[in-house]
Amino acid sequence: EAAQTRRRWFEFDKAFPPKCSQQEVFEEVKPLATSVLDGYNVCIFAYGQTGSGKTFTMSGTADNPGLNVRILKELFREREVRRGDTDIKVALTVTEIYNETIKDLFATKQKKLDVKTNPDGCNTVPGVTELVVESVEDVIRAMEQAQSNRSVMATDMNEESSRSHSIVQVRTTNTCKKQGREYIGKINLVDLAGSENVNKSGVSGQGMREAQNINKSLSALGDVIGSLVAKTPHVPYRNSKLTMMLKDSLGGDSKTLMIVQCSPAQINVTETLSSLNFAARARNVELGKAKRNSKGGE
Repeated sequence: EAAQTRRRWFEFDKAFPPKCSQQEVFEEVKPLATSVLDGYNVCIFAYGQTGSGKTFTMSGTADNPGLNVRILKELFREREVRRGDTDIKVALTVTEIYNETIKDLFATKQKKLDVKTNPDGCNTVPGVTELVVESVEDVIRAMEQAQSNRSVMATDMNEESSRSHSIVQVRTTNTCKKQGREYIGKINLVDLAGSENVNKSGVSGQGMREAQNINKSLSALGDVIGSLVAKTPHVPYRNSKLTMMLKDSLGGDSKTLMIVQCSPAQINVTETLSSLNFAARARNVELGKAKRNSKGGE
């Protein structure tokens, strides 16, 4: 009886068991991801406590890649299929938000980067390096370069804990050869830093400061989602760099998918419940109707 009353039910669009493969997760997000070629804005992000598998889902390993590489491979496969009718260009930027500072992961020398709001209301980061990629090989090289520049640290909970939020942005321009019409889409692939209980992860000094900044930006993300659910007139995007960068994806006309990672271990039950509650709130956000971005042509 007591176990029954303590049981909590959550409803999501899809649940993946621990043994599912990277390919199964990819198959679920594929239609959403490829709609970027038709001029839609898409955002896919992984959320969850430290050590629960976010970086594995998004980046994976060389032998078993995650969503970032699989989605880009699929975009190139689609480009080949559509080659007769359309001309598709793919460009890539990879940034991380570390201690509330934006870092360009393709730059050898860092310069100060900030989020600016354009006249049309969307947010961009001027001065960030954008690489035009022509093949899957280009993508793999670029991803390896970016990954090697990312901030990681060993903690008691995860020997390679990501200490930053990583944002891979893919911009596609799809030009119809007949009408000359252009469809401009972008997809944000976001690996959030793990929410962290500092008593468990055992960090101190610099690691503690990182954890505080990580938790602060995740709580800002929670506040934004709370405001969107409640439909309040003011949404506090400006409270963190993360929410500023994701503004278009969270409150705009983007197609957005959140993947919540949960640890099955009993010791992490509090954090797992917290992640599931966060996901349940996020699921109640009503996004505007996704719209295609196109210009020119007949």
